[in-house]
Amino acid sequence: MFENISTIRDLLFLTTKYYGERIAFSYLKDGKMCSATYSDFSQQVTAAAKSLVLKGISNSKIAVASENSFDCLKWCFAVPLSGNVLIMLDNMATIQEKAYMVEHSDTSCLLYSRLNQPFCDEITKNSKNVHHTICIEADTKDHLHCDLAVELQNTDGTELSYIFYTSGTTGKPKGVMQSQINLLRTSLYLSYSLKVRDSIFLTLPLNHILPFANVVFSSMYSGGNLFISAGLKYLFMEMQEVRPYCTFLVPALLTYFDKMIDSKAQEIMKASSIDQLTARKQACAQLLGGNLKIIVVGGAPLDLEIAKRMQALGILVLNGYGLTETCGSITVNPNEDNRLGSIGRINFNSEAKTIDGELLFKNPYLFQGYYKDSQATKEAFHEEWFLSGDLGYIEDNYIFIVGRKKNLIVLPNGKNVSPEELELELLKIEELKEVVVCLQNGKLTAKVYSEHDKMVIRKKINEINKKLASYKQIENVVFCNEEFPKTASSKIKRGEI
Repeated sequence: MFENISTIRDLLFLTTKYYGERIAFSYLKDGKMCSATYSDFSQQVTAAAKSLVLKGISNSKIAVASENSFDCLKWCFAVPLSGNVLIMLDNMATIQEKAYMVEHSDTSCLLYSRLNQPFCDEITKNSKNVHHTICIEADTKDHLHCDLAVELQNTDGTELSYIFYTSGTTGKPKGVMQSQINLLRTSLYLSYSLKVRDSIFLTLPLNHILPFANVVFSSMYSGGNLFISAGLKYLFMEMQEVRPYCTFLVPALLTYFDKMIDSKAQEIMKASSIDQLTARKQACAQLLGGNLKIIVVGGAPLDLEIAKRMQALGILVLNGYGLTETCGSITVNPNEDNRLGSIGRINFNSEAKTIDGELLFKNPYLFQGYYKDSQATKEAFHEEWFLSGDLGYIEDNYIFIVGRKKNLIVLPNGKNVSPEELELELLKIEELKEVVVCLQNGKLTAKVYSEHDKMVIRKKINEINKKLASYKQIENVVFCNEEFPKTASSKIKRGEI
């Protein structure tokens, strides 16, 4: 029933028609469970969109600076519905970084949460372009009771509706331009491979395209109940309350889950005589609610050993892959044919190939270009194919990643080494917290951060070296005294180490 979906208006109409009084979204507020049906959500989003038109805000850029919340999500739907362009700001960025995005995107209206009041004050004082501000917590109710006679613009979904800023590890972030049809269709094709039902737990920040489109839209396509988490601090308490069926994580969060389960299992084993696997299953049920069946992981390389440990607990770990430029997921491992080690099967209506080891993708719904950067847009394509910058190969329509092209190390002897491949091996050393492999003074070097004994780490690296080809062996180890600098999406900034 969603095959021809093109706009947010379509999505609201169809989900209201088929799922009307089902719960669409839920969240905890002051310790109490709150929820909204598909019908409620559609009415509130439409009213908020019309309120923007009444204020004379149309054909404008509207930026959102907020942590995840139900009210924030409503505005994320209302902005494109009102004929405006939504700018998703990174809530974890500095005030200066967010100010750059606001100015670069030509934002004229700022939607902000109370926690972003200092940023709002800075913008209203220094920006000549921002003429309207709306506080999400304080002002949203005032926008939900407007004149229902207000007309909203008709659209075919192909015009610019979103700008997502990439959090690249080098240089200033680029504004990735997307349309409604791009996000809606890509998410629909993801749902063909990824079968989810019941409740989905949302914890990833909405400024990233995966949770914003793929998670939210996929949940709505299935008529599911999407729970909006208040953040890491409340994570396990919320999961115990909600008992979700599915969640989407980055590998760092999956590692955190694994460590917390192991820690809880150790406590259980001290109090009883059960074996480790049984203890981990009990710990998992206690922490994650006992109903979690699927974890979808993307955004960085997946630790296969952790994935296997989670699957031993009865939780299917599905690796997927996508970029902001591909509207999020362009591959995912389907439920019925999960191949650990692969980033998944190419989604319906997409194609992939390699040139000189680099993965290229093509479908009708790639991004519209980088905002105000035609040269970067041109450089991102080879004819109709998007250049991902990732190195990999394709087997039986499944894709395997081996590293980033820009990170590839060319040794003095001409051999090519993917640092990511070696970093995954080295991170199997439990004493290591972070590692970056690079070429330093002509030697393959591992820069590591750890709070453990250096001799123990050197010894374990030497053991790993014995299993590697001679040209891939680590020749030098540099110990760093603090954690590595990272982007807002927790990717290490290699150039600053």
